[in-house]
Amino acid sequence: MMDYELFREVVTATILDHMPDELSGYSLRADRTGKVNETLDALHLVPPSCQPDSLYPTVYLNHMYEEYKKSGNLQETLELTAFYLAGACREAERKNSRMNLQDAPESIIMSLVNTEQNREMLGYMPHRKFEDLSIIYKYVIDTQNPVESVPVTVEMAERIGMGEEELFHAAVENTRRLFPPTMELLNDIIVEMFMDGGFSEEAAREMGSVIQTPIYCISNKMCINGAVSMLYGDVIHGLSEQLGGNLYIMPLSVHEVMAVPTEGVTPKELAELVEKNNMLRISLNERLSNQVYCYDRKQRTLSLATDTPNKRLDGNGTRYDRPDGKGQSR
Repeated sequence: MMDYELFREVVTATILDHMPDELSGYSLRADRTGKVNETLDALHLVPPSCQPDSLYPTVYLNHMYEEYKKSGNLQETLELTAFYLAGACREAERKNSRMNLQDAPESIIMSLVNTEQNREMLGYMPHRKFEDLSIIYKYVIDTQNPVESVPVTVEMAERIGMGEEELFHAAVENTRRLFPPTMELLNDIIVEMFMDGGFSEEAAREMGSVIQTPIYCISNKMCINGAVSMLYGDVIHGLSEQLGGNLYIMPLSVHEVMAVPTEGVTPKELAELVEKNNMLRISLNERLSNQVYCYDRKQRTLSLATDTPNKRLDGNGTRYDRPDGKGQSR
């Protein structure tokens, strides 16, 4: 079986030979592309008349190699990838037909990523720092399920004539309008999970009542990139007023955070839970932070409550590290 370096060379040199005839005019561009929490070797299939800001199909050689290792069949991997790219070309054409950057000010939203883990990606994206995180911006093509969006790069921002400050103010308004924040008591979520699993409502509520400490899940109605909802001061302050004290905020993923009262628990204990949740249950591209935040009810401020030594989100150098990049327990 080929090692990764040889696999990358062979695929880059031969993948166009496996494309269907209708894509014979397309060219291949290879680069290193920053994705959330990782940088991957990308192959982009570029149409003959590619316009600025147009979308085009991309495959990631790192992911292709994982599939190749499962089958050990290079020809099969190439054919499946070519089949995927052909379908992705049609999807890209559909999305390009729906993009209208003139309407961008009404379609820009924001989400949160980890700053340290995404320095390369942040190098070509307008962003705004918040503690150990950064706010990035996306252009929404469709808010239906699934949500379709593309990252706003520096080049795109220049093309639509919006600086970071303008992007931020537009995104704050648009994100709340398109993806309204939600706040649910964890007990209620557990009840729903048990009921979905076939338990009666009475039995499900009895199980949910076992949790005594009020724990709230904060996200948005689509449960997509909902962790950014923790930046809405009125949402967090309203909960702190309701519970009558300060809050610890735990980032479960880029999609949601949890809020708990500060009494009876230490941020260090919670940070250990957050790190374990990240490494054992959350996929790398959905991890947000290993830290815990504190909302001060009187000061109305949200800031870091911990500074744990393990700031990496990929598990490298931790007890959860594995050669295949997946988490493991001790």
